[in-house]
Amino acid sequence: MAEIFITGTDTGVGKTLVTAVFARWLKDRGVNVGVQKWVSTGNDKASDDIEFIEEAAGLGIEGRAGTPFAPYCFSMPASPHLAAAFDDRQVREEIIIQSFDLLRTRYDLLLVEGVGGVMVPLREGALLIDLVERLGLSALVVARSGLGTLNHTLLTVEALERRGIGVLAVVLNSVTPDEELIIEDNRRTLSRILDMPVLGPIPMSGDLDILDKAFGPVGEALLSML
Repeated sequence: MAEIFITGTDTGVGKTLVTAVFARWLKDRGVNVGVQKWVSTGNDKASDDIEFIEEAAGLGIEGRAGTPFAPYCFSMPASPHLAAAFDDRQVREEIIIQSFDLLRTRYDLLLVEGVGGVMVPLREGALLIDLVERLGLSALVVARSGLGTLNHTLLTVEALERRGIGVLAVVLNSVTPDEELIIEDNRRTLSRILDMPVLGPIPMSGDLDILDKAFGPVGEALLSML
């Protein structure tokens, strides 16, 4: 059994999409895969991200708030610490760990999708990266493919590695129509500086079949690392 923490370099880089396509790709190859999101914001009834992943991949996971797949859901679309305070609640790491321990026994591979970037506060005195370190997870970093990604990606990987968190790879995801020259230079530059696989880019598309096909080389590379 294995677990991967899928984080982004920032909000809106497409980590939910990459998680969904990765989960669908694994399921289609016979892998017993599950997905969990510790904290979701913007809907206190359910995790919209888990529901999107379920719709895309059909894993039999449940996005309803308070389930092991989505232990914390808050109404305000904000950082976890602020969203929790807005709902007069607080994130408790013990609740997340209990849910994580339950799910990791059910699946051959559990994908844990992060919230925002890896340094966001869960509550006062506790960052998301603290919990990732505590649980000993390996990370997959989802980054924008285009302009502005170099600094964010390098900082994210450095923060993870300073905590002793292993980074499997960086996956570039296209969220804006950037020039091919910039995208290729980003991939090449990150590969050289980080000395790790920089995979992708995943194209911009709303068609899951197109994304699934494009994800093939990324999925094969990731599966070989496990």
